[in-house]
Amino acid sequence: MWYDSLKDKRMWKIFEEISRIPRESGNEKAIGDFLLSWAEENGFRAERDETGNVFIYAKATEGYENVAPLALQGHMDMVCVKTPESTHDFTKDPIEIVYDGKTVRAKDTSLGADNGIAIAMALSLISDPKSQHGPIEIMITVSEETGLTGAFNFDTSKISAKRLINLDSEEEGIIYIGCAGGVDLESGITFKREANPYRKGYRIEVKGLLGGHSGGDIGKERGNAIKILARTLKSLGKFGLSEISGGTKRNVIPSSAYAVISTDSRIEKKIEKAEKEIQGELRNCDPGLIITLEMVENPKTIIPSKKRKKIVDALFTAPSGVKTMSSTIKGIVETSNNLAIVETKENSLVVVNSIRSNIGSAKENHKEVLKAIYSSFGFKNEESDGYPEWQPNPDSPLLKEVEKIYKDITGKKPKVTAIHAGLECGIINKRLNGMDSLSIGPDLFDVHSVNEHIIADSAERVNNLLKEMVRRMK
Repeated sequence: MWYDSLKDKRMWKIFEEISRIPRESGNEKAIGDFLLSWAEENGFRAERDETGNVFIYAKATEGYENVAPLALQGHMDMVCVKTPESTHDFTKDPIEIVYDGKTVRAKDTSLGADNGIAIAMALSLISDPKSQHGPIEIMITVSEETGLTGAFNFDTSKISAKRLINLDSEEEGIIYIGCAGGVDLESGITFKREANPYRKGYRIEVKGLLGGHSGGDIGKERGNAIKILARTLKSLGKFGLSEISGGTKRNVIPSSAYAVISTDSRIEKKIEKAEKEIQGELRNCDPGLIITLEMVENPKTIIPSKKRKKIVDALFTAPSGVKTMSSTIKGIVETSNNLAIVETKENSLVVVNSIRSNIGSAKENHKEVLKAIYSSFGFKNEESDGYPEWQPNPDSPLLKEVEKIYKDITGKKPKVTAIHAGLECGIINKRLNGMDSLSIGPDLFDVHSVNEHIIADSAERVNNLLKEMVRRMK
């Protein structure tokens, strides 16, 4: 087995078992069934609520009967992306895990350590006969990646704890006590296709970008394939547009996008010029950019030129990336937007933007700016309900306790900060009066992408730290 040389075989075995089960957001019944079966086989009480969230309960070990309950929380779904060459079927195929002596990753797909490692840690803790702890309530939610559905709709009667450790963070040595809120904006435009007057058809594709998490990685200034494609198209002059497509998930920075166009002009040099310019701009942060041009069968119909211009101009104009950095917590993004998806249908086109901010009013303002931009190009806008930001509480009793334990164990003081991504803590805190939360996790990189990987030693250290934390919580 790939984890034979690793120390924490209990945790990695559980992670392997989880990874065998398809669990894309919305397809979580099988992983929920597994969790219930695992609990029964290992002697723990477990329940599933109407939304599909699973709760597993571990009684206090000897000597810890009077300790207040502690909730451990993560989510069971994962973002499913794969390389263009991969034949992986996320509805039935297990994730193929590769360990290279340092990192754990997947072959040609996302790994799902976001947030499978949380489940593995929590189950490892309660099933380890050496663990010492008070009552543990494990809460594993559904569809976190596509709208925090589980957190918004969980049965609050299932949790009695007033302290919660979320295990969905991605940096060892950091304790998160706040997160961004977010809202999605879907903008659509309709058109009636017309006969194609041009003689040659081409497919222009932007690829080779790193992509990544639209919250955690947005500050790394990586290329956005849709924005790059729009910029390239705008440089071509006169052409007909038949199709434009890019992005897969609202919370993933698009790493590839393509357009099918028609023209009578020579465009090779314009494509080469755009590629060279943008490669130069991204050379330090996203050096793998490629823009390809391929002749294809000439489409019979195209989008009318006026609508084509509005579409390209809207994608070119709408901001994507970091808007402002935080003036409260140094080094974190405060407000951002991810131009996440563009999709062409027969007589319409849809664009999805994902807006985040650690300040509610800034989030709403940036959303209104985007609505105004898209409206000016003839798009109609629809917005999601969104999710709330989690306001930091530096005086949290749980934080003070965990900070002390962390320093006692490691000899180092943890970094306490907020994250520019959505965490379920904000919603859970609002739904459970008096809940005190924080979030920790191991070193995870390039989540929501085919390059997702976890540092094996870091995962083992954080798992051991978690076990020692619950042992010391009296």
